[in-house]
Amino acid sequence: MTATAERLYSIEEYLAMEDQNLEKSEYHNGEIIPMAGAKAIHNLIAANAVTALNIALDAKIDTYLVLNSDTKIQVPALRSFLYPDAVVVCEAFAFYNNREDIITNPLLIVEVLSPGTAQYDRGKKFDYYKTLPSFQEYVLIQQQLPMVTASYKIAERTWQDTGADSLDQTVYLRSLDITLDLKRLYKGVTFRTAPI
Repeated sequence: MTATAERLYSIEEYLAMEDQNLEKSEYHNGEIIPMAGAKAIHNLIAANAVTALNIALDAKIDTYLVLNSDTKIQVPALRSFLYPDAVVVCEAFAFYNNREDIITNPLLIVEVLSPGTAQYDRGKKFDYYKTLPSFQEYVLIQQQLPMVTASYKIAERTWQDTGADSLDQTVYLRSLDITLDLKRLYKGVTFRTAPI
């Protein structure tokens, strides 16, 4: 991911460009960074995650809203706008400047790890998300093998990881009090190497 140009852009310029572009770009304090197009397996896993979350949350008394990768998240502390692969909001959306394509109150965020973005998703992007007061859990889903890690905020600046690494396992999401089957998350995926 590299910036589009040497100049810095205002938030308004970025949003105007995003409204016109077919490709997605993230925004980081004046820099516009184009996102590489995701491949079919990445998109399949992300779609499976949205489906699995919706099914698991259907029986809940509280209202949880699950969104896909077309939704941006604003990170005010860093003047950033980021795209997750999936996001869950509790009860109601809080929108940035009444724009229904940008939320400010994610509870749980899902990222599917691609070879080109895995380091960013595990590192800086997670750090950016951590500045959001509503953010409680981060779910990372590997593409090349069945492995899911859920990081839950147990205290300020303290996150606890749990995970699963085989198709016959489940991963528990504490922020939602639900369990997801890895078989469902990886439905339709054929691994090139034998799963662990």
